Amino acid sequence: MSLTGLYYGKPVELVKLFNTLKSRGYKVIGPKVVEGVIRLEELGSYEELASNVSDIQEPGRYRLVDGGKYFRHGPDSPKKMLYPPRLTLFRITKDYRIEVPEVEVPKIAFFALKPCDLAAIQVMDRVQGCLGDAYYNLVRRNLVIVVENCVEPGGTCFCATMGTGPIASKGFDVAFTRIRDDLVVFEAGSSLGVELLDELELEPLDEKLYREFIDVVRRAYSKARPIELPDKLPELLELTLDSDMYKEIAEKCLGCANCNMVCPTCFCFDVIDIPYYDGSAERVRVWDGCFSYNYAAVAGGHYRPDLWARYRHWFLHKFSYWVKQFGTYGCVGCGRCITWCPVGIDVRDTLRRAIKEAEKHG
Repeated sequence: MSLTGLYYGKPVELVKLFNTLKSRGYKVIGPKVVEGVIRLEELGSYEELASNVSDIQEPGRYRLVDGGKYFRHGPDSPKKMLYPPRLTLFRITKDYRIEVPEVEVPKIAFFALKPCDLAAIQVMDRVQGCLGDAYYNLVRRNLVIVVENCVEPGGTCFCATMGTGPIASKGFDVAFTRIRDDLVVFEAGSSLGVELLDELELEPLDEKLYREFIDVVRRAYSKARPIELPDKLPELLELTLDSDMYKEIAEKCLGCANCNMVCPTCFCFDVIDIPYYDGSAERVRVWDGCFSYNYAAVAGGHYRPDLWARYRHWFLHKFSYWVKQFGTYGCVGCGRCITWCPVGIDVRDTLRRAIKEAEKHG
């Protein structure tokens, strides 16, 4: 028995864990290299898991590098499976019958998910889950989460600032950490996780290996904390409502909504009706983004026509309004909005500027 709750084994135990999930009937989703990008895809075997690659992530830039040891995430997040970008709500036949599609959701296991994406699922639990999204709750009910802790945070990561990583603390079934090429540390986070680890050949972490593990964790935290957030940040940010900084930042913004689409917690959607030539139609739910011009266009006019106002709304929603609505930040520090912004707008810089602006008000 491990006094720390941590165990270690060889990397081959990860293969066993993967195969155990497959044998239990789970559809395993994990990071896979697809056309030069890390994507979250179904994995037929452990060998399909991304390996021997690293990534370069900077504001507005993403590249994979062959031969690396560690990679972060790509544009995909668990939202793609839990809250799909296109979901048919019902169909109307040409003779005006309404057909609600039967949804068959397989048992899904996320494998090697990053801690920030685990945190995003926990945020989604408070939004889609608590608000009763039927599809989300159906998938979530049978979800298994195997997290890979980050030991080398990327260039746009700030998960430690947001308290979501780089080491997962709760909400997972199994977490693992590669502290050496030949050694992996495992931790169970649920009763199912205990069952899964019981099928592996593991040993309790001794004092020497525990110190090594802690050193790895400390280095990772130091790299993933580029900003220190002040107390009462949501209230402070509301003091910046009239600041010209949002207009200055939005001068670069294209209003493309890339940040909305790659964000693992953005939940806005639109409902559209699609008619077909045979007289039938379907009603579909699709992702929407608050940066898009049409998002704020309503029958009575447009309540947020200026791009800078849409940027301000998005920023304050993530770091202020969301806390009042759901009791947590809407940002998990994954850095996707920085990496995948075509013009490289960095939300970390916006945070720094906004905090300075708020301090002017005393």
